[in-house]
Amino acid sequence: DRLFGIAISEGEEGFQAAFPLARQAGLQVVELPLTWDAIETAPGVYQDPNGWLAATSFYGVHDVQVMLSMAVINTVASTVPDHLDAYDWDAPELILAFNNLMDWVMSALPQGVTVAGLSIGNEVNHVLTDTAWDAYETFYEATGDHFRTQHPGIPVGVKCTVFGGVFGFDENQIKSLNEHSDVIMLNYYQQDSAFVVYAPSQVHNHFTRMTQDFPGRTIWLTEVGYQSGSTHCGSSEAMQAIFYHELFTAWDQRRFQITYLMINWLHDQSPAIIAQWEEYYGSSDPGFVEYLSTLGLRTYEGQDKDAWLQLLAETGARGWAAD
Repeated sequence: DRLFGIAISEGEEGFQAAFPLARQAGLQVVELPLTWDAIETAPGVYQDPNGWLAATSFYGVHDVQVMLSMAVINTVASTVPDHLDAYDWDAPELILAFNNLMDWVMSALPQGVTVAGLSIGNEVNHVLTDTAWDAYETFYEATGDHFRTQHPGIPVGVKCTVFGGVFGFDENQIKSLNEHSDVIMLNYYQQDSAFVVYAPSQVHNHFTRMTQDFPGRTIWLTEVGYQSGSTHCGSSEAMQAIFYHELFTAWDQRRFQITYLMINWLHDQSPAIIAQWEEYYGSSDPGFVEYLSTLGLRTYEGQDKDAWLQLLAETGARGWAAD
C-alpha cells in the first residue's frame, strides 16, 4: 500500500550494475527529472533530451513506475525557455505553452510506461518571493487542471522543501499552493542551514509535524536523504544507517498518510558531477559540497556503506526486497 523508490545514481560501474541493486532493495518507482528549456528548444519545437523519455521503456518492461518531475523552477532558477522568459507566471501565454509542452511529453512516452505522478516545479520555495507566489499559484492551478483533464488518474503536485520551506517562513505560501495539489510533495533532508545533520531519531518528530501541517492530505516524500560526511556535516556512515532504520520505523507509523518515499541516492555522485553542481548552485561551501558528495547509500566506487546494508534489512523485513 506504499510506493518505494531509489534515485539510481549510477556509480563508477554504470547503470547496468546499479539497476539490479535497486531492484534487490525493492525498487517500485524512479524519478525522471526534466527541465522545460531542455525540451522546448524554440517556440513549439520539442526534443527528447538525451533520449531520456524514450529510455523509460526500460522501466515499463521491468514494471517500475516513473515519477515525472518537470522542474519549471529547479531549486535556484527558472528553466523557462528564453523565448518565454518575458512572461510572468500567470500569463495566459506561459500557461498555454506549458500545457502544450506536457501534451507533447506525454505523447512522447513509450507505450507500457506507468506514470506515478507529475511534479510541476522542484523546490519552488527557494525561488518564489512576494507576488511571484500568487502568480505561480495561478500557473500551477491552471496547468494542473489541464493535465488532469488530459490524463485523469495521475496525481499532480509541486515539490517543496521541508526545511527552509514548510518548516520555515514559506509555510503559508506552500500550504496555499498545495490547495491545488492531489498529493503534497516534500523534499526531506534532515539537516540545518549549515548542512549539519540532526540526530536520526528526530525523523519521528518531523513526520509528526509534517502530517499535522497537512491533516487529511496524502503526502509524498519525493526526495529523502541523509549524508554520511563527517568533516563538515557532523555525520558518519553509522549515523546514516541509523537514520534509515528510524526513517522506516517512522514511515510505518504514518504509512496511511505518507504513501510514497524516494531515497536520494543509490551511489555517491562522481567528482565531475559535484563540480557541475557547484557551478549550477553557485556555491563551493564545504558543508554543501560534502552534503552533495556523501548522500549515497554506496560509494561512487561501488562499496557498500552501512546505510545500504540497513536499507536491505528494512525493505526485506517489509516484503519489498527481492529474494
